[in-house]
Amino acid sequence: MTYDWTLYAILFLALWSAVIGGVFSAFSEFIMAALKQARPSVGIEAMQQINRTVIPTQFVSGILLIPVFALALAAYATTVFEGVVLVILYLAAVVYGASVFLMTLAGNVPMNNRLAGLEPDSVEAEAYWAVYGRRWTRLNHYRSLGAILTAGLYIVAAVTLITSGQV
Repeated sequence: MTYDWTLYAILFLALWSAVIGGVFSAFSEFIMAALKQARPSVGIEAMQQINRTVIPTQFVSGILLIPVFALALAAYATTVFEGVVLVILYLAAVVYGASVFLMTLAGNVPMNNRLAGLEPDSVEAEAYWAVYGRRWTRLNHYRSLGAILTAGLYIVAAVTLITSGQV
């Protein structure tokens, strides 16, 4: 029996994870840098708008759905594959789940929610913005690295499947 579709699923997860990592990286590298250079009220208001706009997008769908597909694929793989590929697929799911999914839910989203409740011109908002910019960007770097590492793990899994003759 051929399991070629699993190879395509793995490559799709690699690409999807890489895209998520690329967006996070762009945000950390220059978008947040630009927002932090603006007047605090301007940066805060822009970030509030970004946070409201991003929710119904494919990007957020990806953040939320990749761990579901990753775990489902890893669970299925235990029934048809063997060896190092299984370890890599589970590792990819764990890396993404911890560094992107959980970091987003436990780190970035609560910070975004707090920022959303502040009046951009307030003293409280300006004080929080300095902390927010540093901490949010640091967490975002971790998310970026986690998503890119996940993509790399999926590529290694795909190559391993091909070279081992399992697909």
